[in-house]
Amino acid sequence: MKRVLVFGDAHIPSRRDSIPEEFYEHIERTDYDLALVTGDLVREQAMRDAMPTLPKSHFVIGNMDYGSSYNHHELVQIEEYKFLLFHGTQLRPRGNAKQLWEMLTDSGVDIAVHGHTHKPAIELHRNKLLLNPGTVSGATGGWAGKTDASFIELEVSGSELLVTLHYTDWHVVKKSEARFQKRDDKITRI
Repeated sequence: MKRVLVFGDAHIPSRRDSIPEEFYEHIERTDYDLALVTGDLVREQAMRDAMPTLPKSHFVIGNMDYGSSYNHHELVQIEEYKFLLFHGTQLRPRGNAKQLWEMLTDSGVDIAVHGHTHKPAIELHRNKLLLNPGTVSGATGGWAGKTDASFIELEVSGSELLVTLHYTDWHVVKKSEARFQKRDDKITRI
């Protein structure tokens, strides 16, 4: 079994300077095998300073990561699943499920992990899984204030996948879970 941390859109230090304390504590005490990071870190070292130590990580560049040397996308194999990791600025409109599905189908990938919208999502679309961890710091789409903060955890065991969304409105931390299974190159909810 692989445990994976999925987050992005931190926008540290330009829009936020930290992540919620409850998130920090949870991430710090969890033993992750891997992290998938959807970009818009803004300043990587400032983001790393605001987070617990990360495991082996795959990063992609976001539209606010000026001068970053990361790729625009990464293909990552975890157990029986193929993931496409990218920021999401390529999608019109933002988070376009039909366009995501076409990208996954054309590239033979099972799961899209993207950010950019700052809105978390776990969506099964025509046997492909579309994941958006939202914003780990609660950064708004503008230059001030805060919005709900969120991140995703994955537990991958062969063909089975548990997706847990952690989110807070800054008053209470909640989580929601969804289980999926891959069979014959199709993902279904179980």
